[in-house]
Amino acid sequence: MSSSVIAYSANLQTQSRLVQLPQEIKDLVFHRCFTADGAIVEPIPSSGSAKSDVPRRMGVNLLQTCRRLYHETDRRSLFTQNTFRFSTVDRMSTYLASLSPVHSACIRHVEIDAQSLHSNHPGVAREWLQYLSWGNGHWDKSPGSLRADAPGLKCLRLNFESWPRIAMKRVELWNQLRNMLAKIEGLERVVVIGASKGAAMAKRAPFSPVHYVGGDDVGVDDLVPRMWSTVGASDRSKIVRWTRVDGKLELEVVSISYLLKSVDPYWYGPSVRKSHTDPWPENGSCTLDESTFTASGQCHKNAAPSSYNQDDRESEMSLP
Repeated sequence: MSSSVIAYSANLQTQSRLVQLPQEIKDLVFHRCFTADGAIVEPIPSSGSAKSDVPRRMGVNLLQTCRRLYHETDRRSLFTQNTFRFSTVDRMSTYLASLSPVHSACIRHVEIDAQSLHSNHPGVAREWLQYLSWGNGHWDKSPGSLRADAPGLKCLRLNFESWPRIAMKRVELWNQLRNMLAKIEGLERVVVIGASKGAAMAKRAPFSPVHYVGGDDVGVDDLVPRMWSTVGASDRSKIVRWTRVDGKLELEVVSISYLLKSVDPYWYGPSVRKSHTDPWPENGSCTLDESTFTASGQCHKNAAPSSYNQDDRESEMSLP
């Protein structure tokens, strides 16, 4: 409900300790209340609810305590700090369209869950490609696109963790993942999530298709270069990272300035191996040319020679 619909209260609630706090302190409290521990799953338009109880745990009920707080609370952190996860284009576009222009522009993190993909329902896959790529072949602000619905988007997450349960051929699923990345550009961070359980999977390079679609005989192995192209920073100013936890593998390309500011301020540089034949650590980072060499045995044609050292990190930290 829009704040303009509810009249401002004549009762200033001056007895409230929260109301008595300086505004900058109240803003910090609201910020903490509105930051969820995990993704907000399939939020419902014009409602504070979702499939999970995340909104309740986030403290959104704070808005219902009194009219004064309802009007004084800055809701923008609800949209800037949280990840919104959707499994269909209809649910994502409907929710984003229901937001005010101010709040839709605050959306920074969106996750697409591939669980709804199915060979018998090819329309779901086509809708995602259209929503992410659309007809003119450029990732611009055309109506009916993610770029238009969330113009402030910084991070896109593609969740293929459910690949063992997706009823599609491995090659089809792999091409869907590749094509979803084909036209996107200008992000700060892109993450592809896969399932990687057991010691055998842990030994595989984090860039291998086996983690994301269940097989490595799926054709062109260019996942990292495609991810690389979606991030707008220069080649020397971005990095490939991966993290394994609880049987889940998150592979990402991220601008180094965004990494240090918003993801991992303690990151200090790529993982070091004595030889390119050594296995990668379970959690680590590398440059583009290292990842493409590992994946294919030779550098990908789009892989820019790159290195990263302490001077580079210090220059990134000095960026605004």
